[in-house]
Amino acid sequence: MRGSLFHFLLGICTLAFLPCERAVGQQDSTRRDTTRAFRLGEIEITGSATSSSSTAFTSKHLDVVNIAMRDAAVVAEFATLIPAAHLQTNSRGETLVYLRNAGERQVGVFFEGALLNVPWDNRVDLSLVPAPVIGGVTVVKGVPPMEYGANVIGGALNLTARTPRNPWSETDLVGRTGSNGRWEGTATHTGRAGRVSYTGSFSYTTVDGMAVAADADLPFSQPSPDVRTNTDGRVTNVFASGTYAFNNARVGLSVLHVDGAKGIAPESHLDPTVSQVRFWRYPDWRNTTVIVSGEGRSAGQTGWKVSGWVSAFAQDIESYSSADYTLVEERQEDDDLTFGSRIILTHPVAGGVAKFAVNGLTSTHKQRDLDLTPSGMPLSGETFPQLEYQQHLLSLGAEYAFDQADALIVTVGASFDAMFTPKTGGKPAHDGFTDYSLTLGATYDAGNGWFLRAAGGRKARFPTMRELFGESLGRFLLNPDLTAESSILTEFAVGTESDRFSGEIIPFATFTSGTIDQQAVFVAGETATRRERINLEGSRVLGIELVGTVLVGSAITFSGHLTVMDVHRRQTTPDEPDKISEKPGVLGRLGIDFAGRHGTGILVESVYTGRAYSLDDRNMFVPLPTSLVFNIRLSQTIALSSWRSLEAFVRADNVTDQVVTPQLGLPAPGRTFSGGMKVTL
Repeated sequence: MRGSLFHFLLGICTLAFLPCERAVGQQDSTRRDTTRAFRLGEIEITGSATSSSSTAFTSKHLDVVNIAMRDAAVVAEFATLIPAAHLQTNSRGETLVYLRNAGERQVGVFFEGALLNVPWDNRVDLSLVPAPVIGGVTVVKGVPPMEYGANVIGGALNLTARTPRNPWSETDLVGRTGSNGRWEGTATHTGRAGRVSYTGSFSYTTVDGMAVAADADLPFSQPSPDVRTNTDGRVTNVFASGTYAFNNARVGLSVLHVDGAKGIAPESHLDPTVSQVRFWRYPDWRNTTVIVSGEGRSAGQTGWKVSGWVSAFAQDIESYSSADYTLVEERQEDDDLTFGSRIILTHPVAGGVAKFAVNGLTSTHKQRDLDLTPSGMPLSGETFPQLEYQQHLLSLGAEYAFDQADALIVTVGASFDAMFTPKTGGKPAHDGFTDYSLTLGATYDAGNGWFLRAAGGRKARFPTMRELFGESLGRFLLNPDLTAESSILTEFAVGTESDRFSGEIIPFATFTSGTIDQQAVFVAGETATRRERINLEGSRVLGIELVGTVLVGSAITFSGHLTVMDVHRRQTTPDEPDKISEKPGVLGRLGIDFAGRHGTGILVESVYTGRAYSLDDRNMFVPLPTSLVFNIRLSQTIALSSWRSLEAFVRADNVTDQVVTPQLGLPAPGRTFSGGMKVTL
């Protein structure tokens, strides 16, 4: 493995530092535009200064072409394309993304400006968010702009919907089959009619289970050597959107409905006769989000962007007595209703641009915990009250970007955040939480495609309603003293862009106080431990991120990223552990994409995950194995007309059947094969 890691790191470093000739036709560095476009988060507005557009914060955009090459059914399946991203499926069966080893619940996921995170827990299961409706992803890391509101302390994924790529209508039909009974079908149609653009999509995916790597160590609750216990699932989604364009504005309406069900793999490193092991299933998981959005610019150069949404989320969690999943004992029924809004205004002020952002959110969580008979019916004679929780979240922010000198843009910002929980499900009331955020960033255009960027700031995250009041069917103890966590975030970047090469080197550091984590607790009279959320003294992440893309000729593209991090918790006594659960020290990807003249496509990629540690039920940190995974995709495209085409593809993921263990006892899939066809009409 050391040799494999060495060659992987060598390839990434060569890619990041590879020199390149200046592209033909590139604008001469001595020439300056007569206007400057200030980019504040997602809104770009023209000011009165000179030079090129820029932003002081780290962001990366993935378009629909990047996503399509992953053949992804859900968002989780293309997350490895994001630099410094770590994907993990936890013991609740939720697949979450972490950016630069940010903490749990610190990354916000948005769709068309609306928060997808379920506020009860401030996270969303990306294995149930459909990929076919996604037209692009903007990833923000480091110091998040104020427009994303409260609690976005570790970065944001802003997903945008598919829109028409051509002046005519277009229809994509995709069929795919694969290992362990995987079937997938997708139909997506986009089009334009005058000032109206519209998109409609339907997809269905089902799988019998996840492949198990041959060398996976799963001593308990894993009778099959090939298929992971209780990992079957299905996802159905329907999406529709329409946008009307005015002369200087547009308004739109989007509806996304997701209906899923799946099993949750048990923690197979634990003996269920000794430890408390979850034997859970999600027989029902539904989320419907309706979004009204608009953006535009007035004659006075005031830019505006607004979005309002309502999200109805429901899920059932069933708890079983053993790994055969025949006798259900308990059921948790959750219903969430969320109303949210965001208003962003920008306006040129004194040679710069000012931005004002208001984010508001109200969410109600209703939960009923039922004890069941062997037939799955509630126990007769028992009452199971529906508990109600509620939170109000508000964020008021402002940023200002201005010229400090020629080719230098400075951005400053601040926000006030507040959260209140008027309904606590009968648990003791909590006082409201308030905090503040600060940002300072600068970008320098050095000419010849080179730029420098630096940013720093402070951001806070309030405990979620689940962290404050959730007991997870008796698995957690409540901590009434839980408080907010806050981070000081810093980064510096140097990069270059040309027609054939782009690259960045980004050292960064995050210092967190009051880090929310977990500990195992022994309760008198109980044989199994429970978990309790606590505030640590603090933690820190030091790292460096390298990102690069090289186009060789017209057919071959090398792309890769490497992030090396050192993660430690702050110790109050020498005998305390200094580790934090499931934070890999190295994350990297190296991909080679070949596009032949006659429609032949070859994609080869490697994904490396370095050392991490996981907390066992004795409060001891156990090292997790490192992994180097190889994926291969072969395709052949036949052009039927100028835009119509037929593509056949096959892919093999985790070709060498590597054991990948993001969390103790919960390995990622082993070797998996799939293939299918895509027709564009």
